[in-house]
Amino acid sequence: MRYSSESALLTADVCVIGGGMSGICAAVATARHGAKVVLMQDRPVLGGNASSEIRMWMRGAPDADNRETGILSEIELTNIWRNPTMNWSLWDSVLYEAVTAEPNITLLLNCTCLGCECEDGKIRKVRGWQLNSYTFFEISARLFIDCSGDSILADLTDAKTLSGRESRDMYDEPDAPERADQGVMGSSILIQARETDKPQPFIPPSFAYSYPTDEDMHLHTHELTSPGTNFWWIELSEGYDTLRDSGALRDELLRIAYGVWDHLKNHSDGKYDNWELEWLGFLPGKRETRRYEGAYVLREQDLARGTDFPDVVAFGGWTMDNHDPKGFFHHGYSSVHLPVKVPYGIPLRSLYSVNIGNLFFAGRNISATHLALSSTRVMKTCALMGQAAGTAAALCIHYGCGPELLRNEHITELQGLLLEDGCMLPGHLRQVTGEVPDTDPETAEILRNGWERPHQGSENTVAAHPDTVWRISLKPGNRRVLRLALDPDFSRESISDDPAYRKYAMRTHIPLDFKPLKMPAHLLRSATVVFQTSSGEECVQITDNHSHLLRIPVPDGTSSIELKDMRAWNSDETRFFACDVTEG
Repeated sequence: MRYSSESALLTADVCVIGGGMSGICAAVATARHGAKVVLMQDRPVLGGNASSEIRMWMRGAPDADNRETGILSEIELTNIWRNPTMNWSLWDSVLYEAVTAEPNITLLLNCTCLGCECEDGKIRKVRGWQLNSYTFFEISARLFIDCSGDSILADLTDAKTLSGRESRDMYDEPDAPERADQGVMGSSILIQARETDKPQPFIPPSFAYSYPTDEDMHLHTHELTSPGTNFWWIELSEGYDTLRDSGALRDELLRIAYGVWDHLKNHSDGKYDNWELEWLGFLPGKRETRRYEGAYVLREQDLARGTDFPDVVAFGGWTMDNHDPKGFFHHGYSSVHLPVKVPYGIPLRSLYSVNIGNLFFAGRNISATHLALSSTRVMKTCALMGQAAGTAAALCIHYGCGPELLRNEHITELQGLLLEDGCMLPGHLRQVTGEVPDTDPETAEILRNGWERPHQGSENTVAAHPDTVWRISLKPGNRRVLRLALDPDFSRESISDDPAYRKYAMRTHIPLDFKPLKMPAHLLRSATVVFQTSSGEECVQITDNHSHLLRIPVPDGTSSIELKDMRAWNSDETRFFACDVTEG
């Protein structure tokens, strides 16, 4: 038997496996902090469960005060700006742009990781097969971040893993089953529909199941006009290995999904006559396969009470949303929701391997019990963990150390970097040490308080108008940055009238009265920044800004900064959480 002999060798500081939301944020964070990255993704597009191939909407912590920020927020705001109708192909381009805009990232799409070389308890290189170029890639790196969701490196190393549902006494989890088993949450195929102005017939394929009545549909809610209906309940895992049997599971889910659409079109008394099938996924979105065992296993109690972890690097807030393995065949609502403390912290120790010395991970494969995973698996939380793991990896490269030593000796620096990059960490505030505008004490206090979001019922912002002028007097120094933390409208009320799109800007069904999104009303759109330097004035124009966090390099020898002509997207008032000069 002959095999392709085409091969390529790549060297990087960090190799990220998996280009879902956790992998994207991990790669971007690592690259922005100076490390060279190879991102290996086995699909033709980025985004994982959030991509155009699967189209699961992203969820995370509830309430405006707990909205996820950092790289994730940057991506969402770019999507609102470039893609107000939430077209899925444009969404793919937003994710692609977020990665390819970073010069420190080499992106390998359509490349499946299938080999690994280990030595002395560390990964030395991985091997991938790129489908469309028929080429093997070998990537040697100092650190690896597995964001594959399926813990692909577990098969290729001796990394310890967890799977299934733990027994109640294993981690003293009160809501775990009495006995351990291999039950996992199911995979889903989603449906999206479009309303038209005339009847649209539907002839089901021969392989579709038939569900003439709601009872045959197991009483699952299927109102197309309901904000929460994206058919997530077309799910299943019972009787299947969600990893090894993914092909057979897909086939069964397709039979169900087309049967569900047939029910809506042909057995609903004309209710959906004018609706047509816009899209139906052929790639199931996975909730659970296997998890790595890290230095700490996150468990139910940590989420329920909000354990105060000294090495907290991310947060969650989604309920423990524990889907029944029966999925679609469970009668009625197929998940149990257990409350959590909002927000709860996620420690760095749950993001690196307990026995492979240079392996981080982020996403639905972190070190967590089945119950804890039922909350941490949602994609906005996964994205935060990705940014944390990527920032940690870059620091490891900087110090020439592994994850454990980083936690022991540099955790405060890691947390400080995440806060500087716009992330929220429970129990921690960003420390503002640089100069702020020469304003009244009340305004200065808001700009210095470290809360870069609404807080305790207060908007916690400072307003500026087009005729407002802020001046910042500087002490001598070099390598400084003007940092602006802006108001992205945490409530999202100015972005959409639809409650579903206030949670995250991702399109589901398209009614006739569908309305595009708008940019956040009070987000800074344009401004003029004037630097008074020893050699004269230097001016920077901000135009069509669509980020919640801006960093503008301060020229050497600058004695003062003037910020003026500040204009918002859809208001006469621009709002700031912070405006200060930091070290570069």
